[in-house]
Amino acid sequence: MLEWNEYQLAQGAGTVEEGNSVGKVGATRGWEKPQDNWIKINTDAALNMKRGKAGWGIVARDRHGRVIRSWACPTTSCANAKVEEALVIKEAMGLPRREGWRKVEFESDCKLVVDKINAYEEDSTIAIILADIWSLRTKFDKCCFSFTRRSNNSISHQLAKFVIDLIDIAE
Repeated sequence: MLEWNEYQLAQGAGTVEEGNSVGKVGATRGWEKPQDNWIKINTDAALNMKRGKAGWGIVARDRHGRVIRSWACPTTSCANAKVEEALVIKEAMGLPRREGWRKVEFESDCKLVVDKINAYEEDSTIAIILADIWSLRTKFDKCCFSFTRRSNNSISHQLAKFVIDLIDIAE
């Protein structure tokens, strides 16, 4: 049931089942610009399980919503979706530090991982990755993590799908 709710949220269905009730989740909101002096970084992972490959898409935008940097990173292995989504967030956290960006919002369409990061909640399959993210978070003046629907995360998603067949990082 949890995986179905995650899928429905990522696809923008607008409702998710929680127990016996149905909860609304901001159905009409699209991608939103970051606050002044902040950078928003969208991340996504794409997997091709048959070929054992994955790709990560990372897109950084300024307060006007303009793309200022983007990266497409092929991986050398392919884990499950939760692991790949956590790994791309961790990888994305190193990029603003190199650019000198001190106030960063990371946005992902993987609600499960975003919720674990924000709640400081352990998860045995991604425990080491979460510990790294929590540690890296302290290196910023301000840093937050938010969930968005797949429809609001389409550029990073397309980059992730595109890079699966590449050998090197595309920037």
